[in-house]
Parts: sequence; C-alpha cells; structure tokens
Amino acid sequence: MKKISVPIILTATLFALLAASGCQPSEILTGDFAVSPLPREVRATEVDPNPFVLSSNVRICHEQGDEALAAAAELLADEIRQATGIRLRTQARETSSPSIVLGVDAGLGAGLRDFQQESCYRIFVSKDKVTLTGGSVQGVLHGIQTLVKALPLPEDGSSFRPAWPADEVFDYPEFPYRAFMLDCGRHFFPLETVRKVIDILALHNLNYFHWHLSEDQGWRLEIKKYPKLTEIASYRPGTEYQDGQLDDVPVSGFYTQEEAREVVRYAAERGITVIPEIDLPGHTQAMLAAYPELGCTGGPYEVATRYGVLDDVLCVGKESTMDFVKDVLTELLDIFPSEYIHLGGDECPKVRWEKCPDCQRKIRELGLKGDGHKTPEELLQSWFSSQLEVFLAEHGRRMICWNDVLCDWSDHVVGAPSKQTVIAAWMRPSSAAIAVREGYDAIMCPCGYVYFSNAENNELTGEESLRKVYDLAVIPEGLTPEERSRIIGAEACIWSERVADEEKLLWELLPRISTLAELQWSDPAAHNLQAYIPRLRHMARIYDSRGWNWKTDVLTSPQ
Repeated sequence: MKKISVPIILTATLFALLAASGCQPSEILTGDFAVSPLPREVRATEVDPNPFVLSSNVRICHEQGDEALAAAAELLADEIRQATGIRLRTQARETSSPSIVLGVDAGLGAGLRDFQQESCYRIFVSKDKVTLTGGSVQGVLHGIQTLVKALPLPEDGSSFRPAWPADEVFDYPEFPYRAFMLDCGRHFFPLETVRKVIDILALHNLNYFHWHLSEDQGWRLEIKKYPKLTEIASYRPGTEYQDGQLDDVPVSGFYTQEEAREVVRYAAERGITVIPEIDLPGHTQAMLAAYPELGCTGGPYEVATRYGVLDDVLCVGKESTMDFVKDVLTELLDIFPSEYIHLGGDECPKVRWEKCPDCQRKIRELGLKGDGHKTPEELLQSWFSSQLEVFLAEHGRRMICWNDVLCDWSDHVVGAPSKQTVIAAWMRPSSAAIAVREGYDAIMCPCGYVYFSNAENNELTGEESLRKVYDLAVIPEGLTPEERSRIIGAEACIWSERVADEEKLLWELLPRISTLAELQWSDPAAHNLQAYIPRLRHMARIYDSRGWNWKTDVLTSPQ
C-alpha cells in the first residue's frame, strides 16, 4: 500500500515558513487545468497570457449578504492554505488588488439540462483576477475543486510561487447522480474517516455520499425511540471468516444523531448530499438481536458474526414491524434532508416467510398470488417496499432500492415495486437496462465494475485495474432515448467485510474513484484511457500531498 510522500507534504509548510519570514521564493510554477474529471472546455484567454500568481495579498471576494457564497469563499481559502500554505482573506466586496471573485449567474449554461445548468461553472483567469461563476452555488463549489486540482505540485518538494494559467474553463456534468457508497455496518469508521471520504468525493466532483448504516453485523445510527439499536445492535464480539473461527476482535460503534447531522452539514458545505441507507427487510439480524419480536420466530437472535446472506429477516406480516420501521424512518428523515432515502431491499431470503403464520396471513389478506417468476413471498416484499415508498413520498422523499426488489441474477422480473422507486443496479449492467425498460429510474453500480472492495477487482494491477472501471458503459446499448434518460448516474461501493481501517479503505477507493468520476462527469466523447492516465498521475500527486493512501500498482507503467 502507498506510503506518504513526505517531500510533497512539506511543500505547503515550507512555503508558509518562507512567507512568515518575509522571504518568498522567486520561481513561478504554473498549474494546469488538465485535471480529473476532465473539464468540458479549457482554452487560453486572449486578454493576457500571463498567469495569475497566488500570494498573501490576494483576496477572495463574494457578494455582500450571500451566506452560501461566503461559506464557499472560506472553503476555497482553507483549501488553498492546505495546498500551498498561503493564507488568503475573504471579504464581501471586490477590491482593486489581485482577487478571486466568486459569483452566481442563474443564466449561465442556458440551454443545458436543469441539473447541468445548476452544476455548471466558468473560470476566467487573467493576470490580476480569477473569476469563478456558477449556475448556482453548487456550480461554484465544483469550480473551487477544479481550481484546487489545477494548483501546481513540484515533484521534488521545492518551494515556488504557485500560479494558475491564463485560461478560461467551462464545465458541467454528464449525469445528475454521481455517488459513492461506504458500508459502515460491517466495520465502523470514525467521523474523521467519514469526513476524509467526503473530502475525496468533493475533489472528484461527486455529489452524493451513500452512507450504509445497518447490517446483520451492526447497527450504526442512534434512534432515540429504540435505544437498544445502539445498546445491543451496535456491538459484536468478533468476526467469523472462511475458516469458521471467531477472531475475538470486537467491532462496535455508532453515530449519534448530532454526529450524523454534523456529517450532513460538512458534506453540504462541499456540495454533497448524504443519502442514508437502512437495509430492509433483509440484512436485519442486528436489529432482531435488539428487538426479537420483529422476527418471524421471535428469536433469540444475536448480532451476526459471520458474513453472507442470512435467513432471519424482518417479519413483514406483523403490523408492529411496519410501525417500528416508520418510527425509525421518522427520526432518520429529521436528520437527513436528502431527497433520496435508500432502503436496501437486497438479499432477503423468504424461507422464514414461507412458514410464518403472520406473513402467510398477510399474503392471503392482500390476495397475493405467484405469477411466472414471482412467488407470493416476493410479491409480499414488493408490497412492504411500496408501503415504505408511500411513507417517504408523504414526507417529500424518494426511495432507492437494490435491484433485487425488481429483478434477479437471471434477469427475471421477480418483483413489482412502485414506479417511483429508483433501482440501484448492482448485479450487472443488464439489471439497469431491465429497470429502465420497466419504467424505473436506475443507477448503474454493477459489482463487477465498481465494487472497489471485491477481491477480484483489487487483484488487477496497472492499466487493467483502471480499464475495469473505465470500460463501464453507464448507459447500456440498445435503449431508446426515453430509456436512456432514466439512467440517472453511476455509483461505486465499498463493502467493509474485509475493510476494517482507513488505510485499506483509501487504498480501495483511490485512484479508481477518479476513474469513475470521468464517467460520471466528463463528456463521453472525450473518454480515452491513455489520455486520462497522465492526468491521473497528477491526481496521485495530490493524494500524496494530502497523505492519502492509494493503490499505487495502477500506475506501474513508465511515465
């Protein structure tokens, strides 16, 4: 795994020390807007070829009274300080001195799709001024990350005066949904790590952080009405791996509601929405350990110590189960303002339901009958999911579920969720095609391409490791224009069965999240793996400068 590159990390410190002593380096080093994801348009300005040189005299300016732009200005100042050691002041007016001016123009990107216009930005660099204008504050935040990525980084760690080239940049995303999922159910990650992941997503222009908060092996969110979820369900004594032996390494931890709100706030300041996931009705053995009356057998249950698909799931035939779930969701919705709420729906065995008198009674009450590949129990899950979809819709939210609620590994349609449900196609790309042909919006996240925690994906090295991601067609062939429009974006996932610490997590995430970001953001006509690799080398130096561990064997070929 990657070791921290000390010389590059020291660059900002050296610059700060020189500035403090009144002695600044004389060499100007100009950066480059050839970053990742690749901006749509970059061209040299015709006004003045001289670069904009950063110094402590530069001011970051924003419109008076605009709190969101003021926060964006502070974020840019902090990013520049961390990257260069230069401390810039922010102010609510433009000055005649060298300045970086942030603004919003709702007419920018006129003619683009709504989400593109909201997220678009323009950067104009001249000798004395950098102007960053967004179609909204969201666009400004994306432009800030491009400015940060375009800062120069010397390979030898020497001191210099950083500058941006006299370029004009115009940029906007290809898809509205650009996400990464972190599983904190199998292993718990502290807030510091969660914030670091959000920083990484922001750097790569992602706009959704999918936070997987419950599993058979652990429950990770405080629910005040049901304290046993954290008192009991957040702890397991160890983990059983393939040899069947318990490793006796306890796993515990949960996020308080205030901590979760802090994550939401931190992400929002960087243009990222947090999507919580509570997996239902399967992957719920930890929940059953805390409240065994929610199961078909009544237990007793234990927080799972082994991985895999487990037979004990929620009893959806009991009215009390639905009441419990809605109580949990009520508290969750108060914490997370996201339009999307992920409710799992995957890998839910029906063996308990087939014998459960409550589930069978509910099947009879609803008149559910098998039809082709759909069993009554599979239709029962569709009914359960539809009730939750209605509940979320009443609160102005929209449900995401894994494609199990609709189709299986054989590409058979086995469920009938509400058409408002967004299908996360994790099994294979054809799962997304099935979803959009059935009239659903879909997210492309097939495990063979973008499950960064899969062992077979991690074993790939060099160009093949990157190609595994880069070759994913976010929009499958053979779809009609209307069907194509239903693919709202792509998502990568890291499941934490064998990811117990930050070092391994970042090693799996970087740099492949950069590769996926190209597919999520950039113009498909510009996708070219060989042209991307040099830009990735620059991104890797940014990772080094921030002390982020990364999978170095993807860049084993000569420069």
